[in-house]
Amino acid sequence: MEPTAPDAMASRQTIYEFARAASIEGWWWWALLIASLALIVFGCVRFYRRDTAELSRPIRITLIFLRLASVAALVFFFFDFQRRTQREITRPSEVVVLVDTSQSMSLAESDQITGESRAERAAALLGETDLLEQFGKEHRVSVYAFGDTAEPVLLESHTNVGPMGDGNQDADSVESAPAAGSLSLVAIAGLILIGVAIALSLSSLLIAGFGPAVIGDQSSSPRVGWLLVTTAVTLVLGIIVAGSAYCADPEMSFAQLIGIEGAESSGDEDDVRQDPDEADQKPIRVIDWNEAIAASAAQSRIGDAISGVLASHDPTTLAGVVLLSDGQNNGGENVAAAMATARRSEVSVYPVGLGSSQPPVNVRVVDLDVPRRVYPNDKFAISAVLQATGSKELEVTIELLDGLDSTASGTPQDGGNDLPVEVIDSQTITIPGDGTLAGAKFELEPESVGRRRLAIRVIPPQQDQNDKDNVRDARYEVVARKLRVLTVAGGPTREYRFVRNLLYRENSIRLDTWLQSGQEGMSQDADTLLNEFPSTAAELFEYDAIVMFDPDWTAIPAESLDMLDRWLASQAGGLVIIGGPVYHPQWLRLRTDPRVARIAGFFPVTFSSRGLLMGSGREGGETAWPLEFTPEARRAEFLWVTDDPASSFEAWESFGGVYDYVGVKAAKPISKVYAYFSDPTTQIGDTLPVYLASQFYGAGRVYFQGSGEMWRMRRESVAYFDSYYTKLIRWVSEGRLLRDSNRGVLLVDNPRAMVGDTITVRAVLTDEQFEPLNVPEVMAKLLTPDGRIIDVRLTPLEGESRPGTYSGRFVVRQAGNHELRLTLGDALGEQLFRQNVQVRLPTIELERPRRNDDELADLAKTTGGTYWKVDPDVTNTALAAAMHNTIRPQPQLTVLPGTPDKLFAQRRNAVLLWLIASALTMEWVVRRLHRLA
Repeated sequence: MEPTAPDAMASRQTIYEFARAASIEGWWWWALLIASLALIVFGCVRFYRRDTAELSRPIRITLIFLRLASVAALVFFFFDFQRRTQREITRPSEVVVLVDTSQSMSLAESDQITGESRAERAAALLGETDLLEQFGKEHRVSVYAFGDTAEPVLLESHTNVGPMGDGNQDADSVESAPAAGSLSLVAIAGLILIGVAIALSLSSLLIAGFGPAVIGDQSSSPRVGWLLVTTAVTLVLGIIVAGSAYCADPEMSFAQLIGIEGAESSGDEDDVRQDPDEADQKPIRVIDWNEAIAASAAQSRIGDAISGVLASHDPTTLAGVVLLSDGQNNGGENVAAAMATARRSEVSVYPVGLGSSQPPVNVRVVDLDVPRRVYPNDKFAISAVLQATGSKELEVTIELLDGLDSTASGTPQDGGNDLPVEVIDSQTITIPGDGTLAGAKFELEPESVGRRRLAIRVIPPQQDQNDKDNVRDARYEVVARKLRVLTVAGGPTREYRFVRNLLYRENSIRLDTWLQSGQEGMSQDADTLLNEFPSTAAELFEYDAIVMFDPDWTAIPAESLDMLDRWLASQAGGLVIIGGPVYHPQWLRLRTDPRVARIAGFFPVTFSSRGLLMGSGREGGETAWPLEFTPEARRAEFLWVTDDPASSFEAWESFGGVYDYVGVKAAKPISKVYAYFSDPTTQIGDTLPVYLASQFYGAGRVYFQGSGEMWRMRRESVAYFDSYYTKLIRWVSEGRLLRDSNRGVLLVDNPRAMVGDTITVRAVLTDEQFEPLNVPEVMAKLLTPDGRIIDVRLTPLEGESRPGTYSGRFVVRQAGNHELRLTLGDALGEQLFRQNVQVRLPTIELERPRRNDDELADLAKTTGGTYWKVDPDVTNTALAAAMHNTIRPQPQLTVLPGTPDKLFAQRRNAVLLWLIASALTMEWVVRRLHRLA
């Protein structure tokens, strides 16, 4: 959120003042100054009357007047008459409206069956009433949306404040400036007076007959003396008038004032009206409020939203913050901290409580868990998670629908929203009404091969408030072929034997094994026993996954390692590497063997270049340490050893942990870390040793496990162990199973996501000649649950040495099944790639559907605001009027006194000098003509 600039009104006012007078403090200074001036004036008058006693009265008046004019000019100079421009900036009052866009706002606004949602009520309040227009008459209005982000998002902003409605300031508040180039009549009048004075002086000389003796004669006509008086007065007055005009407009020369030269515009009119930065602020308007404040955020961060507004707006002009929310804060900063900040800033918060004080009756399908690929006649489980709210528990009927996928051969433009209509099974369950989750399970045994679509549908009670969340669908595919898995083991460890037996018993898997330490003729539970690593590409490329238990890498030729690289990168193979204490250290010691770099490239982790002295791992540990899982592990479905992620990690916590691990230096930048070995004494720097990690290797996946100790999970439950390895092997081989074409593979990093997650897409593609595709970009189409089509741009992956690898990402913003489709080739040779992402809503937003009146009321009381409850009997019009009448304007007036005008001071001094010089010169001439000293 960017801070909003206040749209301030700026006006100018010219101030004239005596600077020296303002600096004199104390009555005694003024008394001393007045006494001194009185003494000077008295002395001048007394001296000149005695000095001119023999002259006529007009001459005496003239000389005294000229000397007093000089003294007055000096006194004027002493008091330092200045001019400065004072600016008055009025910043308008502001009102901020915060609108909650979390998912709880999608719940019903009231407990009425036909009631609108809370988000729709907020949209009607903002869009269908004159609330914002009424606020705009007295305030600057900004509307923000907030949800799960740290900062609220600005939606609308406008500044129609009173006379500023058109973006300009009040004309009455601005001093009117004269039009550029107009003549100064005052300056012309001053020049006329000076000209008259000159004419009068010449006339006096003509009357006196140009004779000094005659002028000095006491018997001469008194008319000459009165002409001198008039000349002196006219001259002083003319200089004062012309000088005043000259000083009043310092930006114009005297020639421009009297019209001899053309005047230019001062260029500061824009500065008078409005600051340029403020003038550039354009209003932001919302077209569709229902779209702008759609309830989609996974959290409601009320505290962060209020703090963000207080940080970006001036509290001195912020008249109030209107909060449209149900009050369910569940993320970010604590609301109490935001309340304290608002109270210190003296900003009132006005909550508007949306929703019902009673929990609305509603049943929703939260999640649907369906395998992506299944086998014919292989029964699989379908798990649904449901949630209900209301005053009591609800009994509902759940239906399972299944059918062929109508979009299997179509294009995204088909829409794809039609659900299967055949009801396969149903059951009735009781769901608590307190928002806790409830599960339902179905079993399905497919018979025909192909892409299918199933759905879970709830038959809700009559009081159900939202029929849009009663259905959840998913796509799956029935495939005929078995998964081909190769296990390679350096020795018959417990981990190897348990996994081998598990895979051999699995009907959907064909297992081949190579026990490197085994003897010829040894019996093994496997479909095929190998005596060496597959030697040809045809043999290797038959496998979908390879699981290696502390393998002896030195027994694998370099040519076979090159084939393994091709199998991973181009054939989307899946590789699982389980470290061990016997053979893992051996290949690290082979400094000069060219195979070391190739082997190290397969791992999603790096190893110390200084050998086993650093990060050598642990062998034969005496204490078991639990695994420290990362947030990434919570989203990794293969780590879910039960049907529910929460109970899965409870099972991992009850698992006693592992004793040993092979030493690694760090995870590679492109890898994902799922777990660390938690012993704090094993830290290297500030990082624990990586125990579980994976990476994309071209189109394939590589998974690393730090030791072969997962067999210890069998003490908790054999099902945990079986689930972990079965899901893991299917996950790493997913690229092989999901290949829709021999021209490449399309993968997503997280096929099961939460609303708001970012999904990374990876595609390894070839052209018609099966050479790596080399184009600047490819476009995929994302088919959302509501039928919209979104373009997803895939570009060549940066840092990838293999050509033909593309990457992109998209954000899932709604729950349901998302299908990503990418098409290569023309109509005759079109190749279609698909990937599905199942998205669920976080339950934290819907666990507390009731309006939080206590917290909203406390927020208003603490900050000095008012809390309005939006009950069914409260109309939007009445609510808007109440808010407008309660929140009063709070504008801020700032006076900038400005600095003295230096050019004015220069011209003032020049005029004073002109006046003093003129008065003293005329006095000297008169005295000389009358033979005075």
